[in-house]
Amino acid sequence: MVIIQTILNFFVQFISNPTILIALIALVGLLIRKAPAADCLKGTIKTIVGFTLISSGAGIVQTSIGPLNSMMQGALNMTGTLPVNESCFAVASAQFGAALSGIMVLAFLVNIVVARFSKFRFVYLTGHEVMWVSTCCAIAMNGLGFPMWQTILCGGLLTGTYMACAPAMIYKTVCKCTGSKDLAIGHSGMVYYWIAVVVAKLVGNKNSDAEEIKMNKNLNVLRDLTISLSLAMTIVYLAVCGLTMVTTPELAAETLGDTNFIIFSITYGVQFAVSIYVIQAGVRMVVAELVPAFKGIADKFIPNAVPALDIPIIYPYQPNSVLIGFLSATVGAIGAFFLQVALAGTSFELPLILPTLFTSFFYGATTGCLGNKEGGLRGAVISSVVTGFCIAIFPAMLIQFGHVLVDGTTFGGADASVFGMFITQFGGTAGSAIFTVICVVLFFLPMVYSALTKSKPGMTEREEK
Repeated sequence: MVIIQTILNFFVQFISNPTILIALIALVGLLIRKAPAADCLKGTIKTIVGFTLISSGAGIVQTSIGPLNSMMQGALNMTGTLPVNESCFAVASAQFGAALSGIMVLAFLVNIVVARFSKFRFVYLTGHEVMWVSTCCAIAMNGLGFPMWQTILCGGLLTGTYMACAPAMIYKTVCKCTGSKDLAIGHSGMVYYWIAVVVAKLVGNKNSDAEEIKMNKNLNVLRDLTISLSLAMTIVYLAVCGLTMVTTPELAAETLGDTNFIIFSITYGVQFAVSIYVIQAGVRMVVAELVPAFKGIADKFIPNAVPALDIPIIYPYQPNSVLIGFLSATVGAIGAFFLQVALAGTSFELPLILPTLFTSFFYGATTGCLGNKEGGLRGAVISSVVTGFCIAIFPAMLIQFGHVLVDGTTFGGADASVFGMFITQFGGTAGSAIFTVICVVLFFLPMVYSALTKSKPGMTEREEK
């Protein structure tokens, strides 16, 4: 048992580390293409460096927004749940480590099978996002009393099928963003993005592209994302610092220390802009190396396969929309927070979700890019505001109906919320045996659908060979 657990731990650490996983994919792809040894070494190392830059940029985002979150929560004097994936996983892994490890290993195998034998030819390479969904499955099924083998089987089938199929939800819009058919998005906020695309198409105006906004000559400098983000975040910090110093001076003193609030705001505002610059540099490096390498694997094992990567891959293509989406989602998240407060004590009450700028940025920035392509500036703004509401409502529903709450935190992604609620509600009603049958049927469904629609185009925009 110890040996099996050690092997499972190795696999979960291996496949949950996106840097190592992507680097291995790049190396294997280059070897299959029979690239020279020097090119294999260069491609592998540059892929590692690129993903390290992306991870480092995400870390800087968390660092730069952390004090802002603390002050906002303190100034509003409210307590609630913070939907932080990393925190929820860190606590849950100690109790459900064996189950989530088994789910992840099986899920990657299922992803490959579904991609190979169906029209959903997406290979999900964002390992840490799979980790959130797998953990949510483990928590939900453990709460229903499912035995270990059934938890791993059902969780693996559900997660792996999701990995192959979910990128199709927004793939066409992602292609419009990147101008390429070679990349897809693999992220646990797919439901958010799908809703955003639908909203943008309904209410948007494609004739007004957020990336082509004409500014006064004196404001043209704001078209530079680094400068506009620096100024915007500095202004936000100044406002929140001022509010905190008035309402909760003790918290302000603790957060600011001996630093003047103006200098503090400028420092952290610019730090946020630096994080996005680092992410952009990493994305460019990874895309340049990964796409040619992945083609070698796809051509060999899964014809016309498309790699599904993390959301920052589309940020460099829509710099204005990144900022617009972030700010709009923040407005939506704050609005949802006050709505939840207003509904407290009524029949519509849900667990209170505290707004976090970290989730508003990543979900909102992505929504802004997708919304702009489908509905222009109006589509980007409205769809991102809707996303801001969703990032408060979905985690609240996960707690209420999915019963996934670990030491005061839960998962922030819509997909984990859908999985948690589906497992708890259907599994709790149908029972473990029938639920297992449902999971098996869902696994075969993409392949059955593909067989029945053989004459129709595939899910990707690549030409079928």
